[in-house]
Amino acid sequence: MTVAENVTEAAAPQSGVDYVFDPTWDQETERLRTNEALWDAGTIERLERLGVGEGWSALEIGAGSGSVAHWLGERVGATGRVMAVDLETERLGWIERPNVEVARLDLRTDELPAESFDLVHSRMVVQHLEDRPAAVASMVKALRPGGWLFLEDTDSLPLFRSAVSEDFLQDVRAAGYGLMRRSGHEPRGGHFDLQMALESGLEDVTAEGRTVMVRGGSDQARHYMLWLEFMRPRITAEGLLDDARIDEALREMADPAHRWLSQVLISTFGRKPR
Repeated sequence: MTVAENVTEAAAPQSGVDYVFDPTWDQETERLRTNEALWDAGTIERLERLGVGEGWSALEIGAGSGSVAHWLGERVGATGRVMAVDLETERLGWIERPNVEVARLDLRTDELPAESFDLVHSRMVVQHLEDRPAAVASMVKALRPGGWLFLEDTDSLPLFRSAVSEDFLQDVRAAGYGLMRRSGHEPRGGHFDLQMALESGLEDVTAEGRTVMVRGGSDQARHYMLWLEFMRPRITAEGLLDDARIDEALREMADPAHRWLSQVLISTFGRKPR
């Protein structure tokens, strides 16, 4: 079992999908797309490392706007299949591939097909669930013997670390993530993914962490700006920060002179015994 950290400069997503941002899209769609801009390159690199290829059957849980599901559809080819599931599937309609099935599914209440997939992948899903062990057990059950579970969740402690100052945006992080934790978000979710994988009977369990160096004003920075705007009403209602401080923080995030660390995204891998 190894845990490593890799810090990279944020770049455009390498998913093979050329997105055109439509100004009529809602803010949540933009948040999902900017999240893909942060993390897709590393996720796809790790899927390639696992050997995902022609003929695989893959399940993408929490498919979001569909970039990873689309990549998987290309990767597994005509002889493979991809099932892309989410609570909301409207943003997945653009994926027009006969080997990609889109389905509405709630991991908390719906059963996954047993022993059906060579790969089950989820990113930033498990850490938001109340019964995380049950969710992971359901994913493991959905794997075929020899299939891979690939979980990605975060550790938010390093977020906004920067050369700008020791406390750069730390009041924003503490306010926003404090409220998220009260709503069920686990800020050390990636660590618990590893623990659950080790306890689930999987083999060859490993984990590694990666961060992105975000530049102010980029698509990646926009992701955090959208997050702060979304959290603004709750933060101000609780008296944690006022609107003036939030406006100042948004200007800091938009400034190309500023660079900061993302969360650590911890990738956990494990294979179901044959």
